[in-house]
Amino acid sequence: MPAQDIRHTSKKCPYCSEHLTLDARICSSCKKKVGKADFHGMAKKTIDWLAYTLAIISWIALCVYIWWAFLRE
Repeated sequence: MPAQDIRHTSKKCPYCSEHLTLDARICSSCKKKVGKADFHGMAKKTIDWLAYTLAIISWIALCVYIWWAFLRE
């Protein structure tokens, strides 16, 4: 059966394996964001861009502090 012919009626949460409707964006059980269903019917994990952005800003702030405290003349 070709991949184009597969139609899922639900998707599974990748965090808690709860069955969700195809249009669900948040799991009703664990309250985490879920994406579209993949080939096997599992929902894709969404990327937490806020966490990545805050981590990068924190690393930059640490580098600036180290430069300011120890390396400047």
